[in-house]
Amino acid sequence: MDLFNSILVGLPVFILLLGPLMLIHELGHFLLAKKAGIRVEEFGMGLPPRAARLFKRGETEYTLNWLPFGAFVRMTGEEDPSDPRSFAAQPKRWRLATLAAGPFMNFLGGFVILTLAYLFFATQPTEFQYRINSVMAGSPAERLGLQPGDVILSVNGADMTQRISPAHHEQPAANALRMQTQKAIGKDITVVVQRTVEGEAQPRQVTLTGQIPANANPNAPLGVSLSFNVTKSERATYSIPDAIAAATDDIASIFLALARLPGELINQNIPLEQARPVGIVGITSIGVSLVDERTTETQGLLPFLRFAGFISIMIGLTNLLPIPALDGGRILFILIEVIRGKRVDPQREQWAHAVGMIILLSLSAVIVVMDIAQPITIR
Repeated sequence: MDLFNSILVGLPVFILLLGPLMLIHELGHFLLAKKAGIRVEEFGMGLPPRAARLFKRGETEYTLNWLPFGAFVRMTGEEDPSDPRSFAAQPKRWRLATLAAGPFMNFLGGFVILTLAYLFFATQPTEFQYRINSVMAGSPAERLGLQPGDVILSVNGADMTQRISPAHHEQPAANALRMQTQKAIGKDITVVVQRTVEGEAQPRQVTLTGQIPANANPNAPLGVSLSFNVTKSERATYSIPDAIAAATDDIASIFLALARLPGELINQNIPLEQARPVGIVGITSIGVSLVDERTTETQGLLPFLRFAGFISIMIGLTNLLPIPALDGGRILFILIEVIRGKRVDPQREQWAHAVGMIILLSLSAVIVVMDIAQPITIR
């Protein structure tokens, strides 16, 4: 896809995916600020420069801005407490609540998106494939002869392309390979793969035999990174309690994966390139891949909506990081105020947030370059 077509397809996806998620974040700040009696001078839809003033209600201007994603809330005196209606002049509990309301809305929004996705767009994989992306050096997979690009067809006679059992209804496909390779730890293993060989018109089937050592990592016995692709699915019906439970499981899996990530990286169970941060270019690229014709034909809108829910949760978590300029950084200064019994000098706090913003923008630029140089792909 050339640059023009990439922009043509990616821009609407970017706006539809990230725009509403950033809007609900700012809406959280806005609603709590109003509740606290803070003067909100402007609530802008989109980012400046301003395109039009829509209307003014009370003391707040509602504006439409040229950059068509996100939103912003302009409150009086975010660091200066001299005005009694300013943010900085409010009691600590209201300042904390106003700052936390943005991430809270992202958590709530993610939960609602995931619940509705399962309720109205759920599908159940019936055929799928595991494609090997990379093979770790010295791993059982390398000794077996597995190669990047191989599609795993079976492990010890167990089919890896169809649903194993209705009993594993929630995620039968995602667990299938791990279940079979865990059974083979310390034993012989036979893996049948479909391999594309250069110069041959059709992929060939290759049978590989070997052994997984007894001391293999039970979480990744083969030592490979995989992409999991659904090739056929059927409509699934979720009741409201089931949809809520599935959404809750998805959110719990995010927190669990983040908690495990440092240990997985230290133990080299996950290649470093798979754990790198992803910026707006990478997020948009993934979003585009999830609404392409092939994905929607096999899985409908469920993958895209689940991704939107995950991104909403991650926006909330990221904003809670105790880094100056983020909500979490501002919360940190209030907690320091609680401990010290007096406010941090407003000018020093303002400088800290300015430096934090410069660092965040610099990191964002680096991540964008990485997204372009090493594109995120879903195969």
